[in-house]
Amino acid sequence: MTEHRFLLGLPGVGGVVHLSWRLLPSDAPDVVFHVERDGESVTAKPISDSTNWLDSPPGGGVRRYRVRVVGGAESEEITVDASAEATNLARDIPLEDSITDVPGIVVGDLSNDGKLGYVLRAVRDGRVWIVAYHHDGDFLWERDTNLPAVGGWDGSTLHVPLLCWDVNADGRTEVVYHSHVGSYPHEKHGAPSDNSRLKAVDGETGEDVWEAPWPSVQPRVMMTVGQLHGMDAPASVVVQDETYRNVVLTAVNGATAKADWRVEQERPGGHNLDIADIDGDGAQEVICGGVCYNGDGTVRWEAEPFGHTDISKPGRIVPGLDGMQIWYAVESNNTGVYLVDQHGKTLWKEPFRHAHYGWLARHAPGVGGLHPHTAEDGRHEYGAVDAGMRESGHFPIYLPDGSHWLNLTDWERKNFVPVHWDGGPEVAFIIRKEDKRIVTLSGDGEMVDLDDGGLPEGGKYERNLGCVDVIGDYRENIVTVDMERKALMVLANPTVNDRRGYSPWDDFEYRHDRSQLGSGYYIYISPSNTIVG
Repeated sequence: MTEHRFLLGLPGVGGVVHLSWRLLPSDAPDVVFHVERDGESVTAKPISDSTNWLDSPPGGGVRRYRVRVVGGAESEEITVDASAEATNLARDIPLEDSITDVPGIVVGDLSNDGKLGYVLRAVRDGRVWIVAYHHDGDFLWERDTNLPAVGGWDGSTLHVPLLCWDVNADGRTEVVYHSHVGSYPHEKHGAPSDNSRLKAVDGETGEDVWEAPWPSVQPRVMMTVGQLHGMDAPASVVVQDETYRNVVLTAVNGATAKADWRVEQERPGGHNLDIADIDGDGAQEVICGGVCYNGDGTVRWEAEPFGHTDISKPGRIVPGLDGMQIWYAVESNNTGVYLVDQHGKTLWKEPFRHAHYGWLARHAPGVGGLHPHTAEDGRHEYGAVDAGMRESGHFPIYLPDGSHWLNLTDWERKNFVPVHWDGGPEVAFIIRKEDKRIVTLSGDGEMVDLDDGGLPEGGKYERNLGCVDVIGDYRENIVTVDMERKALMVLANPTVNDRRGYSPWDDFEYRHDRSQLGSGYYIYISPSNTIVG
């Protein structure tokens, strides 16, 4: 019997091979393993404290590896060239030369076997294409959306949100995205068209599953999937039309492709549309700006009055508090950051002039819950009558009680992209602009470079970056593109981890959160701490 353990082998300096693999949900925390090279065990005693091994095969060359549970099943077999150059590339997938940009990437179980594939929002010939690859890198399919690659007020491709999810409860993953029948009548996306569609295709084959009228007329649009009627019912695809002003929400049934409900909200939304089971009743709620909706579209609560939200994010922020809390960073009307509970009640808040980009993560060692970061927008050209008078240097990381842990520097808040890379409970950061690498923050806020933390300089490391556990042990990978080399990359930590943990992908909340990478401005949240032992 073979059990797929997402075994990864990376060649290292001096002919060594770094191996890492997953604990499966069915594994006991103390399960022990042997490592086999070319059919022979190379571990003198079973591995009990991690799911990593550093091998030094004599003579180098191409070697076959697998791991075996002591007294149990073996893993899949992989081959690794021990003589190859040291790398952190778990996957290096060539892209077609005709692809000129990849503004968005989502991951999902396209092959319906637990192995995460990759779906790209790519640009070709001035149009947006949806391009899918298998977990191992094999090309699966591509579809032309017929929509221009320039849209909205900023010329981006955010008018083509996409997601991977089993929306109709048939046991197979679908890819859902915005498309158009025939040529779009304008050079730039913006004006509505009667031929715009919401399309669902099979994640493995790309074949049509259903098509519905596109429910949005504005250039700013967000789309999130949710289990609004329970975890075993068909999902709903919820589309948010507009963001800075009043918005319209439409919930499309994932099985029938019909609109279950449509709500006109007389309050601004945000750059992301949140869906989460905030009260733990087994059905998810919709959070659009300061309004929370039940699964049937009725209003559950409204937060205290405030305007457009640059950030909203539900999470388990305050230890011991029932349900989830929602973190808001408000850009207009009563600007500031707000933490509200599952009932919409404000727990604490802090004024900002213009609350801007941030994330939710575990930063402070030994402090439970999540520690939100939000930065003041320091661009003097941005804003209204007080432009040029914005507070500078206000880039705090908060503890769950509203106190400040520390304040990031201006350089850090502009360059940090969070990722759980190094195996510890606290978050690490990608340096995204130059000298690209992985760093952490010490307990007193000092930046520390990680060993072997260098990243390919040609890689794109931006806000909607795919930081998600795809292969290897429980540490997150980085899924991105290198447009200089025209390659889709999956990066993995090439160092031995002396801990073990379960994959965060086993957790529904994590899977659902990472399904939102292809819509709006994704806000990162740390996975649950799954370290054992």
